[in-house]
Amino acid sequence: MAISAATKAATDALAVNRAPTSVNAQEVHRWLQSFTWDFDKNRTKYPTKYKMANETKEQFKLIAKEYARMESVKDERQFGSLQDVLTRLDAGNRVHPKWGETMKVASNFLEVGEYNAIAATGMLWDSASAPEQKNGYLAQVLDEIRHTNQCGYVNYYFSKHFHDPAGHNDARRTRTIGPLWKGMKRVFSDGFISGDAVECSVNLQLVGEACFTNPLIVAITEWAAANGDEITPTVFLSIETDELRHMANGYQTVVSIANDAAASKYLNTDLNNAFWTQQKYFTPVLGMLFEYGSKFKVEPWVKTWNRWVYEDWGGIWIGRLGKYGVESPRSLRDAKKDAYWAHHDLFLLAYALWPTGFFRLTLPTAEEADWFEANYPGWYDQYGKIYDEWRARGCEDPNSGFIPLMWFIENNHPIYIDRVSQVPFCPSLCKGASTLRVHEYNGKKHSFSDEWGERMWLSEPERYECQNMFEQYAGRELSEVIAEQHGVRSDGKTLIAQPHTNKNGKLWTLDDIKKLNCVFKDPLDAL
Repeated sequence: MAISAATKAATDALAVNRAPTSVNAQEVHRWLQSFTWDFDKNRTKYPTKYKMANETKEQFKLIAKEYARMESVKDERQFGSLQDVLTRLDAGNRVHPKWGETMKVASNFLEVGEYNAIAATGMLWDSASAPEQKNGYLAQVLDEIRHTNQCGYVNYYFSKHFHDPAGHNDARRTRTIGPLWKGMKRVFSDGFISGDAVECSVNLQLVGEACFTNPLIVAITEWAAANGDEITPTVFLSIETDELRHMANGYQTVVSIANDAAASKYLNTDLNNAFWTQQKYFTPVLGMLFEYGSKFKVEPWVKTWNRWVYEDWGGIWIGRLGKYGVESPRSLRDAKKDAYWAHHDLFLLAYALWPTGFFRLTLPTAEEADWFEANYPGWYDQYGKIYDEWRARGCEDPNSGFIPLMWFIENNHPIYIDRVSQVPFCPSLCKGASTLRVHEYNGKKHSFSDEWGERMWLSEPERYECQNMFEQYAGRELSEVIAEQHGVRSDGKTLIAQPHTNKNGKLWTLDDIKKLNCVFKDPLDAL
């Protein structure tokens, strides 16, 4: 068969210059190293007070081709397993009911953190001037987009396969009711994307990802697996393999400002503030989710916290940065005290405020009470006796007309919200280190539970103006607030939140709550 002159010419040309069938990975990396950015027009929404060096390298030396292939393989393994094997095994219904409720909180809140990390890393890309450093941040932006989708997929999976999907399938519109949400926003949103870009890196990469990622994403896989959850380890370990790259980005951010005179002036204060803000929320919330949101315990939270936060991060990781002038946060020792009792204090309040949640809580069983007493001597006298009294008054049964919040009012134990962390505390009842401090500013009272948060607020009170739930709903009846904030199931009357995880137990409705005539009051008005 005759061929055209054009085809022949093309064939001859290819014979001389063969089209590449693959690209050498090192060649791609060298090309990325030579890639330059338009620094003259570089701008950022939030300029940093630090001066980032122009010679900083990207520690992972990420190669575009390897990155795409690596993430593709991980996604195929993860989603393929979830959609095929786990579905056929009915794995969603093998998850213990208590842990299924815990994942309503964990996956929803982590999704918000991953979403805000996209913007945080974009801000760093804007501020950095070293080409390799920009490449590292760019890769992290892609990671964070992937992680946001993964967390959303966990909720999607549980919505389809868990026996009680309410809370998984509509958390985005219901999670704002209760007090846990605003504290989460404080650490995952305000800290990651508000203000100085390098300070946001300290919050995101140096504390969030280097410190609390380990208990939040690694430890949680152990607890999930112990409680029959095959989904969470599959997804979260796939996320965690990217987090090491993000920690390296945080390390390089510090390297890039090491020669900046401003670094010695600001860095350790920014680090201390970032650590305290995050530990104030994560230490009690993660401990509560692990120990009270599980049937089968892995180990006491205080041991996990000491290993990941105090020793690995506060000692080894921060120690590596010592040559750049970075010091372990001064508040680390006080945080260590919180790791023992703060999560027990928080569960007491969380259970009292259960109608304002978007998940179900349940009181510890007798077996679990023994576990708590064995690992936290003195637990029963402080908490167990109260739970026995609540249970005797029928706190789980809507016909009892009793919710534990009434017990706090009857016994004059006011619940306050810490202005900086937005975490609730009860100074007259807590066994942790919280003490009530009150300041008045611009005609408004503000409560604090510790001196570290108090110092941060005194320095920059304008950063902590978020209303707490008692201010926001003051004078409003509880069932009205729940209905307004979409805290009910598809029948329009049954609450998503419940004070038990019994599949056959009676479920509370808006009418049951309305009979209590529970009206929100701001406890600061009485001071």
